[in-house]
Amino acid sequence: MGKGKDLFGKYNDLAKANGVGSEDCKYASVLFQALLMVGERKVFELLEEADESGKKLALEYSNDHGGEEAIPSNIVLV
Repeated sequence: MGKGKDLFGKYNDLAKANGVGSEDCKYASVLFQALLMVGERKVFELLEEADESGKKLALEYSNDHGGEEAIPSNIVLV
């Protein structure tokens, strides 16, 4: 689990270094939202899997959210 936690920290450090609006900051936001949705253990596992496969985590949105604001429903590797 240490590698996933390290990756999470790395992406957050990159976001801080590159600032708001950067791709790194957007990705850190995705990771934080994923953390809120499924918890740190699952996010760290997914980060490790993404790192090994050369992918990234992304939020998936359902079409039936009923309101104007889209709400993420799942975390996927892309």
